[in-house]
Amino acid sequence: MKRTFFLAAGMVSMIVSLGQPVFAAWDKPCDKRQILEAYWCDACKDVREFNECSEIGYIWDFAKHRAAGDKTHTDLPTCWACQKIAYSCVNTNCKKYGVCMPAPGACDECGDDITSKKIWARALFKCPKCGKETPEPGKGFATMKGRYAPQIEKAGDCETCGVALEIICTKSGTCPHVTK
Repeated sequence: MKRTFFLAAGMVSMIVSLGQPVFAAWDKPCDKRQILEAYWCDACKDVREFNECSEIGYIWDFAKHRAAGDKTHTDLPTCWACQKIAYSCVNTNCKKYGVCMPAPGACDECGDDITSKKIWARALFKCPKCGKETPEPGKGFATMKGRYAPQIEKAGDCETCGVALEIICTKSGTCPHVTK
């Protein structure tokens, strides 16, 4: 009897210990990020998806949008940028509103739709040996094949030291929660 009890208790504790990391991963900071080619506005100190600071508008209204747009923040230079996508429940009355979800779909709490928000940050490449930071990847950097926007696969090596560069994203590190 004692042996059966200990065996059952051992099985239950093993199942609980194996299940805990699955549930714990749900609320951990979002670590999935992509380093994509984007645009940098020096005046706004912001990363843009398009080469102008005003929103692109609808394609069929492009001429009208361009005529009314701010000409001083157009033709922005390209840069490398961190992109994170925050998924959250669209329903403001739901417990999962503003909570980072691991993937799109339907909210498991209330069954409502999921919304997403792109968070951009400028990527810098830093040498861990000499401490030099640069907005450009090092020699021998590689991009992923077949991507619509160029995306970095390997940051490359420092021009001076030959050490592999680290990618630093100024606004990354925790999940970019959708704020209430």
